[in-house]
Amino acid sequence: MPDLQASPHKVFVQKRNLINIPRDIRETLNINEGDVLDIRLIDNKIVIEPMKLIPSSQAYFWTKKTQKDMIEAQKDVESGNTREFQDIEEFLKGVEQ
Repeated sequence: MPDLQASPHKVFVQKRNLINIPRDIRETLNINEGDVLDIRLIDNKIVIEPMKLIPSSQAYFWTKKTQKDMIEAQKDVESGNTREFQDIEEFLKGVEQ
């Protein structure tokens, strides 16, 4: 994801230690009510990062191995390193090889 820039803002800590994220930042990062934000302290700075939760049934897709395999597959497609199959039986035979 490219680095996005927004103009700097000064925000005040309100009652119960609440802060408001400025509208232009919320809209740029698509942050909505109920979203989860990761907050941590790095080099004496508060870093807040939006987290997008995924269903557990789709978690496999976001593993490093699956992402690496998807990139490799995309490169194969782009380079023409693909095969075509006439039917499912031919495909299954090709997978076994």
